[in-house]
Amino acid sequence: MNIRINRRVALGIAAVLAVGLVRWATSDVCVSAWAFQGVKVYRCPDGDFRQTLGLSVEGLAREATGTVSVSAEAHGVTDDAWGRLNAPVRRLEASLFLVDAGGKESPLAPEKGWEQRDSDFSLSARVKLPALPDGDYLLRARVTTPLGTGTVDAPLALYAPARVHVLTDRPLYEPGHQVRFRAVVLRAKDLAPIDGRPGTWFVTDPSGEVVLEQRLPAGPWGVVSGDFPLDRGAPTGTWTARWTSGEASGEASFQVKPFTLPRFRVEAVSTKPFWRVGESPVVEGRVVYSSGAPVADAAVDVSWNASGRWPAPLEWLDAKAKDGLPRKARTDASGRFRLALPRVPYDLRGQATLSAWLSATDPAGDQVQGGASVLLAEDALAVSAVTELSDGLSDGYSNRVYLRATTADGQLLPGAELTVKRAWDPRDEGVRAVTDEDGVAAFQLDPGPPVNVVLPAMPVRRQPPPPPVRLDSVRELLANDGSPALEDQLALERWLESLRPCARFVSPDVGANQVTLGVRVAAGGSVVDVVSDGSLLGSCLASVVRARSLPPGRERMLGLTLAMLDPGLPSLEFEVLDAAGASEELEAALQAAALDARECLPAKLSLSAALPAVLTWRTRPKQREVEVGWSSLPPEEDMLPAAHLSCIQSRFSRLVLSAEPESAMGVVRFTAEPVGGGSDGEVAQETTLLGYELVVSAKAGKEDLGSTKWVVHPARLPPTRLRATPVLARMGDEVRIELLRGPDFNGKLPKELILMAGEKELKAKVDNKVARFQLPEDFEGWAEASWAGAVARVYVAPRAQLALEVTPDKTAYAPGELAHLQVHTRVDGADGPAAVGLFGVDESLSQLVPLPGRGALDGMRPVPTVSSPAFEVLDGTALAMGRIRGANAAAATLLRVSGVPPRDGGERRLSLQVSTPFEPEVELTEPFYRVLSELTVQARAWEESAPKDETLSPGGMAKLWEKALEACEKRGEAVTDAYGRRLKLSRLPPELLALTDPRAVVVNGTRLPEDVENWGAWVAREAP
Repeated sequence: MNIRINRRVALGIAAVLAVGLVRWATSDVCVSAWAFQGVKVYRCPDGDFRQTLGLSVEGLAREATGTVSVSAEAHGVTDDAWGRLNAPVRRLEASLFLVDAGGKESPLAPEKGWEQRDSDFSLSARVKLPALPDGDYLLRARVTTPLGTGTVDAPLALYAPARVHVLTDRPLYEPGHQVRFRAVVLRAKDLAPIDGRPGTWFVTDPSGEVVLEQRLPAGPWGVVSGDFPLDRGAPTGTWTARWTSGEASGEASFQVKPFTLPRFRVEAVSTKPFWRVGESPVVEGRVVYSSGAPVADAAVDVSWNASGRWPAPLEWLDAKAKDGLPRKARTDASGRFRLALPRVPYDLRGQATLSAWLSATDPAGDQVQGGASVLLAEDALAVSAVTELSDGLSDGYSNRVYLRATTADGQLLPGAELTVKRAWDPRDEGVRAVTDEDGVAAFQLDPGPPVNVVLPAMPVRRQPPPPPVRLDSVRELLANDGSPALEDQLALERWLESLRPCARFVSPDVGANQVTLGVRVAAGGSVVDVVSDGSLLGSCLASVVRARSLPPGRERMLGLTLAMLDPGLPSLEFEVLDAAGASEELEAALQAAALDARECLPAKLSLSAALPAVLTWRTRPKQREVEVGWSSLPPEEDMLPAAHLSCIQSRFSRLVLSAEPESAMGVVRFTAEPVGGGSDGEVAQETTLLGYELVVSAKAGKEDLGSTKWVVHPARLPPTRLRATPVLARMGDEVRIELLRGPDFNGKLPKELILMAGEKELKAKVDNKVARFQLPEDFEGWAEASWAGAVARVYVAPRAQLALEVTPDKTAYAPGELAHLQVHTRVDGADGPAAVGLFGVDESLSQLVPLPGRGALDGMRPVPTVSSPAFEVLDGTALAMGRIRGANAAAATLLRVSGVPPRDGGERRLSLQVSTPFEPEVELTEPFYRVLSELTVQARAWEESAPKDETLSPGGMAKLWEKALEACEKRGEAVTDAYGRRLKLSRLPPELLALTDPRAVVVNGTRLPEDVENWGAWVAREAP
């Protein structure tokens, strides 16, 4: 470039420069660095400046403008103790390039050129990236300064937000198998496949070690496949296959373990969908080989479990009960078996499920498991409701109610006519509505004022009490191993029934006691001696055992440990009224007698009852036996019948104290208490609540489908509500939103209402409490309007609807035949292309591990948040996946939506900062060790050639270092540090200087002077 400057301009420039140089010469600034290199430092550097480049990116995205900044910084050192100099380079030029994965550079021009910032002297520009496919790129800045030209790269991971789903061809493998996996990647914004998107497969073993890392981009339709061969010694456990692309990733787990596919399977099903009161359920099943041949004479073991609020009869679940649920069956020649269950009791409330766990064993001894369930239902019809008032109803108001009706087993009733009546009003003719495709009907219902609703009590199943006597352990002291003979063990078990009466001495407050008895048995089997702990319980047991016997044989001495439990008898409580001081010994004697008298009380005592007589007592000094008598009381309603009195009096006829008492007298009043103190916690109790009891009945034409009761709580109207119609709209539809006020509303209706349709804001005037909106033709997703705390939502399903049909060319195939499948895909009702993946596994594999179902891809589509599923079955996933067909069902589901999925804003903007590395210590290391190696050679040569009496002084070592430098320079080897300075000893850092110490370089110590001079101090002083 030729530039002409006239004489006057040239003289002006020279004058300015002269004035500037004079000012810098008189200031504390390195003039040469400022004038020639554009670097302002307080001292001139020793050696050359080194340059590092910085690149900063902020808010950069594809087809979006962001800010890019480049900077240069000079690094130098002073000549005193490695003082560092760092300052920005103030004169620089830059150009940008976009580098793809193949290394190809494409120029990237700023929109309005570069601007220099006064704060840090960097260059910044607004840059817009072109539309690029997903992938990893580099933003390269080539910067030219007076110090030179260099480049700095910033990684740009340009990936659209995406969702990834990974699946394997089966969930279970054996070591040595081939694992095949596949992923599909969809753009999060519109769930469109992303073809060619780069990504990496990772396979992780159970220990967390990555055993496969393979880069594979997505192919057509966003599908990428991979496989991995399992070694025969592969560890068993849970493995993971993951495909990662940018910030998006998906993974699938699979099991690796040895297994054998079952040769046969067991299947069972209830012969009716549900069973009602008075019916006898029947379960029919079959056991067949994988080929379909029946398994004859197979034994089937059955275990049962009951679930639901209604408690099943205790004998049903008792494996030993004769009238319980069937526990065993055997297949006939056709491989079939039948289980007949007991009749459903009349106290059934609501619904209950009996679950059967089946284990079938074929004649060869192999076993397989299966299951079955039996549904018990009080009513043939089941209903659930959703209202605008948290599933409640407001009296005196026309409530919008969505009612879902199904059979007891959950089968939908589309097109059925539902009638809702007040159960307490025989004159109510009810309201009627017809259910939609999902069995949901919409009503306008005024329930009237709330009433007391009585809910029938659930039956109480009292568990039978455990046996009050249990033999915990037996020791045979005369046997070598301490174990009793089998016949003795059986005989001792037969003693337990006779010991039951002694359990009355176990206090209800304690609940259990353990007693040890020593029993000596003669060779003939008779008990000759018994030793107990001396308590009332132990003495009772000892007296009974003395009358028992064992089979004849040898002499035996046994140690018996018995667990005694409270038998659940009524208790006799007493109150001592004394005229002159009752003793603790008297209380203890009365307590022992009261325990003994428990067997005199009626076993079915339900209420507390006083004895019709009181005991009078008198104690005298030096007499341990208490004088007792009885006095009758006036008859009362709650007294114990007199028939039990004589038995009780006999237990108190002789009271003996453990110590000599003082002189005293008094009376004792007795009260018989039922078991548990008369608590009615296990008594069936009805529940009364304030609300509404409605009767719902269903008809399909003239067929009566049954009826049931619907109990609902009262609710209060909110101040404001919004109601949208339709709630499931299509692109371009008109949406009406009604503004509904409650009795607590005090404001004014708005003049206009805003509907947010994605990022678009639609406004409409409110006319007669209704706002009308026209949805955009290209809009899909969620639209939302709000007013004074009320919210209305509308969902527009995506336009593209995909249907898949797979049909085989034959209904059955012989072993070895090749099956042909016809795959038919339809898009929006018309034939269209689609990506299809087919994975086939043996159905018997499902007996070992669950197989993926139809909802495997549900997580790919964003779903709204719901407070709870509508009718307990319709959630946000069903709504987003298009599984709700009826308008009423959709409206009810939208009432439960508490938050719509966030709309993905598309491309994410990148912000990052990078710089070129500069490590002067690292750059010094390589030339230093090169010179050090030559120094060693020079030192060895000196040791061999120098006179024997000559020693190597520090000055001599400095000369050898200079020779080593010269030798390296002659060979063309670099002998400078990071700043271009020659490697002088005085510039070396202490850790490297120590390696040049004569005592570290010279091998023969006799070639060193005896007077040792510190090498580091000498170098610092002489500065060689």
